[in-house]
Amino acid sequence: MQVLNKLRFLLFPIALLYGGITMVRNLMFDWGIFSSKKPDLPTIGVGNLAMGGTGKSVVVMDLIKRLQPNFKIGTLSRGYGRKTKGLIIAGPDDDASTLGDEPNQFRERYTNSLVVVSENRKKAIQVIQNLKVPPDKLILDDVMQHRWVHPRFLIMTTAFDRPYFKDFLFPVGNLRERRSGANRADLILVTRTPEDFTTDQKQVFLKKIKTKAPVFFTKITYANFLSQKEKTFESKVLENGFLLITGIADPSHLVGHLKNQYGTFDHLRFKDHHNYNQSDAIIIKEKAKGKIILTTEKDYAKLAQILTDENLFCIKIEQDFIFEEEQTLFVQMIQNL
Repeated sequence: MQVLNKLRFLLFPIALLYGGITMVRNLMFDWGIFSSKKPDLPTIGVGNLAMGGTGKSVVVMDLIKRLQPNFKIGTLSRGYGRKTKGLIIAGPDDDASTLGDEPNQFRERYTNSLVVVSENRKKAIQVIQNLKVPPDKLILDDVMQHRWVHPRFLIMTTAFDRPYFKDFLFPVGNLRERRSGANRADLILVTRTPEDFTTDQKQVFLKKIKTKAPVFFTKITYANFLSQKEKTFESKVLENGFLLITGIADPSHLVGHLKNQYGTFDHLRFKDHHNYNQSDAIIIKEKAKGKIILTTEKDYAKLAQILTDENLFCIKIEQDFIFEEEQTLFVQMIQNL
């Protein structure tokens, strides 16, 4: 711990410099020197202050699920980790290599939604608005720091176990900008909240977060079945042991859930957005030794390309609210945009 604290002290000047640069950039937008594009169609932005691991993708999928019955929904992402460039409107031949992990996940789970990726969000929004049948609502993924676009409603996520008000600027911590950036949010979703979270604990948390925006508390739920392409299987197949493969920013919640359900298991952890190759396939097969190979929905599409293995399954993830009244208000907010 002492070594870690000394390292943080040495990095502190860099964090101050980084914070100063991001502060000046934000002031340029706040003062109107840099202009933000306000789309004509209703837009919901999802973002965070930290560098990954706060559950943005789960929020995007939850938005699609809740809105799709009544609206035509589109999503716009940068497409991080893809092997392509430029603007792509997802089609049947696209996959994680052309779209990126999260957009491909949106496309596969919600086949009726419009999925677009582009480094230039302003240009992409113009293209989307000019489509013959544009979406009724557009969800902008990971848009908190992309201030060239101004969503009508901005949702900021922060993890319960690592809230932004306890974090520090990069490289001392994981914040992309100063904590005050949270003031731009119209709603803050606290993700990965414990199941047994009480109203008294909520009040204590709210005193610490110090924000004018509404704060709602959400939790992660996992499907009680396993998925394999279009098929589903009972999760009891995991009782005989399995190998978990993850390539996500923070797998700790999933690992904790599986340990509570099934006890010990082997886990191979890769970096976020890892592009699996044949060398990885050899390592995975040797480690699995014929057991079930379990992975995330995000990783499944890429692993299925290198593992022609009937033992490869994924577990799907959903967002739910701790408090029913917050869920009701959330639905009203996004429906009425």
